[in-house]
Amino acid sequence: MINMRCNVYLKARSLENNFWHLVSKEEFPNLRQCAKSVYSCFGSTYLCESAFSYLLQTKSKARSRLTDMHSEDSLRLALSSYTPKFVKLSNQMQAQTSH
Repeated sequence: MINMRCNVYLKARSLENNFWHLVSKEEFPNLRQCAKSVYSCFGSTYLCESAFSYLLQTKSKARSRLTDMHSEDSLRLALSSYTPKFVKLSNQMQAQTSH
């Protein structure tokens, strides 16, 4: 820890987002591993809290109409970062012609 605090390079970059990627694996292997463990908790905690909040909101609004399958699908959709390419999809569709 003392060696790390005395490192001028790391001290200058201590506020950057990728700080732990700059820390040497050879010099501070245990500290890097500990930091990875702590950082992984925040991402998963945020995702869990978001899911729980969304599920509570959805359940209260549409309780009588939701089945377990609907709940699962809407939750997956809400937490997904996927954005459909609507223009590409619409270009691939063919119009139905009448007889």
